This record gives sequence, structure tokens and C-alpha cells, in this order.
Amino acid sequence: MAEAKTQAFTRLEHELTNAQKELKLKDEECEKLSKVRYQMEQEVEDLTASLFEEANKMVQDANIKRIHTEKLLEEANQKIEILQAEVVALKQLVLTSTPNSPNKHLHPQIDVQKKEKSISIKPFWKTHRRSTSHHEFTKESRQIAEAQQEQAKIKCKEIDTVCLEEFQNWRLKPEMNHSTPFFCRIFNEDIKPCLNFQNRKLATRLQECVEGNCLTIEPIPGDNSYPRKCSLTESNKLCNYKIRLDDDQEWHSISQLCRNRIAAVCDFYTYIRYIQQGLVKSEDKDAFYEIARLRRQMGLAKLGFT
Repeated sequence: MAEAKTQAFTRLEHELTNAQKELKLKDEECEKLSKVRYQMEQEVEDLTASLFEEANKMVQDANIKRIHTEKLLEEANQKIEILQAEVVALKQLVLTSTPNSPNKHLHPQIDVQKKEKSISIKPFWKTHRRSTSHHEFTKESRQIAEAQQEQAKIKCKEIDTVCLEEFQNWRLKPEMNHSTPFFCRIFNEDIKPCLNFQNRKLATRLQECVEGNCLTIEPIPGDNSYPRKCSLTESNKLCNYKIRLDDDQEWHSISQLCRNRIAAVCDFYTYIRYIQQGLVKSEDKDAFYEIARLRRQMGLAKLGFT
């Protein structure tokens, strides 16, 4: 019995030692896991703090951009109101000028004739000489008035009701999509013929850049009194301008005729973009008259009258 008790005690003592070793290993593993958990918690806290800081920074930047955009929008609206007021004033100048009572701002030569008469009658009187800025203002007013008169001539003519209806439908959802009847008509009748040049490859890229608003036109500095090869017409002409397509580094020399045709199409696209951005507050007919004027300008540029 004593020997059996000794063996049982020894076996139990051995099992106890093994259990203590296993428990020690478990404690070490738990300690390692605790350290890993603490480290992960610290990383999560740091990541959360950095995310909140980045989010706050983004919100602040967005608020600053919003305030700046609102300020620019307000300034743009003020400029538009000023320009609209100037247009109304110029229209009044045109409307109030009649053969019996002509407006002096639109017909400065009448005032000059009166002055010449007064000088011939009383040669010793001193007359007031107008400043150069006044002459510039008179010339500018006359040019604007002539443009308004040309636009008024377009309004007096009969318009195509089908085109007007296409424009009204397009204005409900203004997109520069060739699938729409309005834009398809203008593209085939005006834009495409105006940008049709001898160099087909360059003309195709030019058309894409004009639509994407990524075209640069600059005058060529220096002496341009000798002919050079026009990149679009592929003929020797006086090339006073150069164009660059998109982000290309290469410049292409073009003639005055090509420049006028490109500028006419760009003016049309600029007005279309204004309509898309909601900057044109005019009625449908007034906006259609302006588009008709721009189409007429493209036709004249294509024929070389501008």
C-alpha cells in the first residue's frame, strides 16, 4: 500500500508540474495577446483621430471654397446686371435716335458739322476741344450701336418656326449632343462647313478641341509680312496667328481667314456654354435671335467677309 501511495503521489506531482508549466505558457500567451490588443487599440485611436482631423480639414476647405464660389457668383451676377443695364441703355440710345432728332452719341459728325458752322460764322470764338477719351467712347458706342442695329435687322426678318421649336426643346435640357435635332442642324449646316479645311486630320482634331474648349490661339510675334504655309489650308498665305491643340507642344501657323472661322465657331460654343451654365436669362426668342446672329457670323466667316 505504501508503495502504491508513493507511485500515485509521484504521478500526481508530475501531472501538477506539467499543469503548472502549461498554465505558465497560457499566461505568457495571454500577456502577448493583451499587448497586441493594446497596440491595436492605440493604432485604432490614432487612426480615428487622424480621420477626424482630415474630415474637419476637408469640411473647412469645402466651406472656404463654397464661400469663394458664392463670392465669385455674386460678382458675376453683378457684372451681368451691369452689362444688361448697359445694353438697355444702348438700346434706348438707338431707339431715341431719329432723323429729326438724332442722338449725338450715335452721330457725332452732326455735332462736328455744327461746330464747323459756328466757327465759320464767328471765327474768333474759342471752341471746346473734346478729349481723346471722349472720341474713343463715341467710337465704341457707335460700334456697339451698329452691332445692335444689325441684330435688330435679324429680328425684323421672318424666322424659321421649326428651328425655334427645336431650340426651345433643346433649352429644356441643354446638351452639346449631336443627336439632338437643334445641335445636329447647326453642326451640319454651320459648324462643320466652317471648320472644313484642306488638312482633314488637323481639321478633325481642331473640331474636337473647339468642342472640348481646349484650343489656344495667339498672334505670331515679330515680322509676319512674308507668306508661309498655312497648316489648315496647306497653302502659302500671310499667317499672323498660331494655334495649339489641347496639351500639344506643337504650334500650327494659320492665316487670318482660318482664325476668323475658328473664332466664329468658338463664339457660338461660348454662348451655348453660357446657356448651359444658366448665365443667359433672356427669353427663348431673344436667345434664338442671338444664336441666329452667331450662325450668320459663321457663314460670313466661312465666305471670308469678316
